[in-house]
Amino acid sequence: MDRAYLGRLRNTDYQSVRPAELHSAELNDPRIDYPRGAQALKPAFRRLVPAMLLVGGILFCCPTLSFGQSRTVKLNQNAFAYAKELITQGRIVLDKKNAWADHHPGAAEANEFIRTHDIAEYAKWHLGIDETHAEDTKARYKFPFGDFKNVHRCGLLAVKSRAHQFGYAAIEKAAIRLIEIADSKEENQSRRARGKAVGPGETQTCSL
Repeated sequence: MDRAYLGRLRNTDYQSVRPAELHSAELNDPRIDYPRGAQALKPAFRRLVPAMLLVGGILFCCPTLSFGQSRTVKLNQNAFAYAKELITQGRIVLDKKNAWADHHPGAAEANEFIRTHDIAEYAKWHLGIDETHAEDTKARYKFPFGDFKNVHRCGLLAVKSRAHQFGYAAIEKAAIRLIEIADSKEENQSRRARGKAVGPGETQTCSL
């Protein structure tokens, strides 16, 4: 057997076991085994992955679009107890539903109250605590319900509406409970007033 024949034989054997040439991009990409009949979905799948990553990034960076916000603002239990005490003492203004825009204390009033009292007293007038802010900052305290003298029913209604809007269930329930206490107190006061108007031993009549 001559050397030329042996050389041709070696070349033939090498080519028979060498894998077929592949595209360079296929060598660099991980292979994905698709179910039979799903080959047509490969381009759509590849386009969907970047979109999913984009949406996930937006939700991660913007907590207001996710449920993360509900975990940062908690019910201020001290403020809830303080509001109940004030209502029991009669320190509540039974104003109209939309009056909070006029009765809400402004920034200057809030700053003056903090200056003459302290941040702890300021906190007692807010049903929400934002745990992402420090304790000695105004930004930590959310959902005001009074004017630093009295509880306002319109303020409680505003708290209820905003808490429901942003998904703060505990704060919403606290506001509802305070409104119920205020309404009950108002009803009792009205009954006593009607009783005094009728006078002892008299009966109240109405005409048809």
